[in-house]
Amino acid sequence: MFKIKFSPQSQRELKKFPRLIQHRILKKLISNAKLSNPLVRAKSLTNLPPTTHRFRVGKYRISFYINQKTIFIEQIKIRGQAYQ
Repeated sequence: MFKIKFSPQSQRELKKFPRLIQHRILKKLISNAKLSNPLVRAKSLTNLPPTTHRFRVGKYRISFYINQKTIFIEQIKIRGQAYQ
C-alpha cells in the first residue's frame, strides 16, 4: 500500500470543494493507493513538473508524482483549470 501526502497547495484546493466532492476525491485516492501499482489507473503528463501523472475523478484532476512508496499530491483542480 502506498502512503498519500498532500502539498500545502493541494490541501487548500481540496478544502475549497464541497464536502461531497472532497469525499469522492479522498475515496478515489485511497482506492488507488491500495493497488500494487497505482499508475495503472493514472495518465501520464508531460509539461507540469514535478508532477508526472494524474488521476481523474469526474471533472476533477489530481496531479501527482510517486517517490518510493508515497504518492505526492501536487494539485487538485477542475479539468479546465488543471492544465494551464
